[in-house]
Amino acid sequence: MFGYTRRHLFIILVVALSIVGIVWIAFGIFIPAPPTKVTIAGSFKGGHFESLAIRYKDILARAHVDVNVLTTEGSVENLKLLNDPRSGVQIAFMQEGITNGEQTPDLRSLGRIDYQILWLFYPAGEAFSDLTQLKGKRIALGPIGSGTRIVAEKILNVSGVTSQNSTMINLTPQAGVEALNKGAIDGLFISFSVDSPILRSLLENPQYRLLSLTDAEALTRIFPFLRRLVMRGELSTTRRKYRPTIRS
Repeated sequence: MFGYTRRHLFIILVVALSIVGIVWIAFGIFIPAPPTKVTIAGSFKGGHFESLAIRYKDILARAHVDVNVLTTEGSVENLKLLNDPRSGVQIAFMQEGITNGEQTPDLRSLGRIDYQILWLFYPAGEAFSDLTQLKGKRIALGPIGSGTRIVAEKILNVSGVTSQNSTMINLTPQAGVEALNKGAIDGLFISFSVDSPILRSLLENPQYRLLSLTDAEALTRIFPFLRRLVMRGELSTTRRKYRPTIRS
């Protein structure tokens, strides 16, 4: 039929299989399959990025991707790991303002996935209304290498609060809370999500106050990577239960 012999059909079959094989190889080269194992750089124990990495580990597990969450010092170390092809890190969380496309042209961002909110707590006996009043005080900014510390230093510096006129202390969030409890510091910068138990305990504790940044809009103009957020919530006067909500 149609003048085809078995030899012709065999040649057609071989050519078709060859084309399929070439296309399959091309897809494997130019559109590789997603990895089955990845390493995500998070942060120090109890940090915001660690909780995010664990959350994504659970999500990717549903797609049968095995995730190793690497404990780090935070954004600065995460950036170094991403830039080092020998580190084995494929994904890392970082704050905006740590780097940009000119400084790290080989890195790609999937975009903003979460707000890393910066909170400043101080003893209720003080009456701070502005960042400039922290001059000469003892301030816990987070560990060296953490994004929280870098952003906090930038915000304080434009307010005239520097390491030359104030005491900047390197503490993890948990150690910072303990130092605040002991009266060893006058201010605590931390970065927690609104559902953090540690944040909730600070908001509900009458010994501490949360500084409201009246110049937040001005700071977003100086630092475009910052976003102004407004916290709303109700505090029960009987049980001091606070349920904050955040809107941009």
